Amino acid sequence: MQNHLYLYPNLISVRKSKYTQSELAALIGISQQEISRYESGEVKAPINYIIDVANCCNVSVDYILGREQPDTPDNDVFTLYNALNINNKIRVDERIKTLLEIQNKQK
Repeated sequence: MQNHLYLYPNLISVRKSKYTQSELAALIGISQQEISRYESGEVKAPINYIIDVANCCNVSVDYILGREQPDTPDNDVFTLYNALNINNKIRVDERIKTLLEIQNKQK
């Protein structure tokens, strides 16, 4: 038995943060035993499984592969934007439009 988890350093923690093996299995249409085999390293997890886990757990495949850090509430742009009052949201929207216009002119 060869352990393939070094290829997916965050696979188990991502799944555990949202679902049990049984819950995820029901959600994506595979058996709990299949998930167990992937997580134990008995079987190498196929890319479609990694994509399903990423989609269900709202993370990127790159995060599961250890290539990026997750957004935290402190730096997630959507969380920060949603915390603004309506007047500041309008200001941000105006600045974004201005920056896009400048960017498009530079092309």
